[in-house]
Amino acid sequence: MHLRTLNSLLTTFFIITLFSSIVFAKPSPELGLSETEQLWLENHSIIRLAPDIAWPPFEWVDGDQQYQGIAADYIHLVEKKLGIEFVVEREKPWSEVVAAVKTHQLDMFSCVAKNSDRLEYVNFTRPYLSFPMVMVTTTEISHIDGIKGLLDLQVGVVKDYATHEYFKTNRPTIPLTLFDNAEEGLKAVSQGKIQVFVDNIATATSLMQTKGLTNLKISGEMPIRYELGMAVRKDWPEFIPILQKALDSITSKQRKEIHNKWIGVRYEHSLNYDLFLKSLAIFALIIGLFYFYIRKLAREVNQRKRAEKSAITARNEADRANQAKSEFLSVMSHELRTPLTSIKGALGLLVSGRVADLPENVLGMLNIANRNSDRLIILINDILDIEKLLAGKMDFHNENVIIGDLVRYAISSNQDYADQFGVSFDVAMNDCESAMVFTDENRLMQVFANLLSNAIKYSPKGDSVHIDLICKNQKVRVSVTDQGKGVPADFQKHIFSHFSQADSSDTREKGGTGLGLAISKEIIERLGGRIGFTSTPGEGASFYFELDTMQIEHESDPVKLD
Repeated sequence: MHLRTLNSLLTTFFIITLFSSIVFAKPSPELGLSETEQLWLENHSIIRLAPDIAWPPFEWVDGDQQYQGIAADYIHLVEKKLGIEFVVEREKPWSEVVAAVKTHQLDMFSCVAKNSDRLEYVNFTRPYLSFPMVMVTTTEISHIDGIKGLLDLQVGVVKDYATHEYFKTNRPTIPLTLFDNAEEGLKAVSQGKIQVFVDNIATATSLMQTKGLTNLKISGEMPIRYELGMAVRKDWPEFIPILQKALDSITSKQRKEIHNKWIGVRYEHSLNYDLFLKSLAIFALIIGLFYFYIRKLAREVNQRKRAEKSAITARNEADRANQAKSEFLSVMSHELRTPLTSIKGALGLLVSGRVADLPENVLGMLNIANRNSDRLIILINDILDIEKLLAGKMDFHNENVIIGDLVRYAISSNQDYADQFGVSFDVAMNDCESAMVFTDENRLMQVFANLLSNAIKYSPKGDSVHIDLICKNQKVRVSVTDQGKGVPADFQKHIFSHFSQADSSDTREKGGTGLGLAISKEIIERLGGRIGFTSTPGEGASFYFELDTMQIEHESDPVKLD
C-alpha cells in the first residue's frame, strides 16, 4: 500500500515537473535579461498573439491553419529566445483583432505600424521591417505624380491600417473606399470598382503575382513608408524592453534569410542573370529602333507639312501619316510602359541587394541598365505628353498658386540632379514670392523642371544656375539662366520644335528627347502665358516664362517686360 502511494507521488511529481518545463523554458542567456524581467516572463509564459490573418507576405493563416510569413518567422525566433509560447488567433479578421487587443482579450500585435490611435492602447518596439507605400492602378492609367494626383480618383485602403490613418489625418478631403484586406482592394482595382489602391510594395507585388492580377501595375509612390514593429497592450510596459532585446539579438544573416524566403526567392528562383542581361540588351535594341523610327516618322510628317503649301494631295497624305503616327505612338507607348515598369522594379531589387549579393562587375552593368531605364521612361512620358497636347486631350486643372512656393519646391525636387553635375542654385525672388497665378500647378511644375534640368546639364561643373523672378505690369516672369556654351545661332529658330536638339557632341553626351522645350511651350501657351529665351553663343542661355498674376506689387514706374 505504501509502495503504491509512493509510486503515485513520484508519477505526479514527474508530470508536474514535465509540465513546468513545457510551460516555461528559460530565456536565452545571450539576451542579458534582469531577474525582474525573467520573473515577469515566468508569470506570463503564454502570450495571446494578434496577427493579420490575410496580409501576405508579412503574415497570414493558410488553408491548413498554419501561421505563415515574415512576421511569423520573427515571432518563432522570439518565442525560442524568450522561452515562452505565443498562442496565435487564427480566425478573427483585422478589425476584430484590433478590438480584441483594446479589451485585452489578445495581448500583442506581431507586425503593425505606429500611429496616434494605437498609441492610446499599445506600446511599440522599434520597427524591424520597413517598406515604401505605393499606388496600384490598372495598366491603363499613366504615372501618378505624388499624392496630389489622387485628388480626382477613387482611392481604396484597408480599414484601420496605417494608410487609413494617414489619409484621415493628412488628407481628409480625399474620399476613401475601405476594404477588410489588401486582396479585396486589389481585386476591386482590377475589376474597375475603384481606380487606385494604396498599400505597401511587398504586399501589393506578392498578391499581384499569386492572385494572377496581370492588369495591375505600380503607378506611383506615397510620401510615407511602412515602418512595422511589434506592439504590446498598454498595461504590460515591462514586456516592451524584453521584446526589444529579443529582436535586437536576431542577426543580420537571419533577417536576410527571412527576407529572401518570403520576398527575394520569388524572383531569384526564375532569374538567370545571363539570360536576363541578354533579354535586356534585346529590349534596349527594340527601344532604340522604336526611337529612331519615331524620329523618321517625325521628319516625314514635317516634310509633308511643307509640301501641302503646293499640293492638296500632299497635305492629305501628311494628315494621314500624322494620324498613323499618333495612333502608333499612343498604342506603343502604353504597351511599353508595363514591361518597362517591371524591368525597372526588377533592376531596383537587384541593385539594392535585396535579392542576392552580386559581384561588382554585375552591379556595374545593372546600374547602367537602371539609369538607361530611367531615360526610357522619360522618353515615353514625353512622347505621350506631346501627343496629348497636339490632340487637345491634355486636361488642365487651374487653381491659385503662389509662385514663390512653386519655385522653392521645384528647386528642392531638382537638388539631387544638380548635385550629380556639381551645380548650385542662385535664387532672386525680388519681392515676387507672394505673387499668385491662376494656373495648373502640376503642369507649370513640369515646365519649370524642364528648364531647370536643361540649365543644370549645360552648366559647367562648379558654376551656378540663376533663377530670377520679376513682377511688373500684372505679370510675373520666371527666368532660368545657365553659364554654358549657349544656343548656336543657326539653331535658335528651331529651339521649340519637336525632337529638336543642337547637333553637337556635348548635346549628344547630355542626352534628352528633344521634346522638353516643345512640351513646355505648348503648356505655357495653353495656360495663357508666353515662353522665350535669350542666348549669346559662348555666354550661356536664359529661358523664361511669363504668366498673369492675381497679386502684384504696384509700382509708380512700371517696366515693360521684353
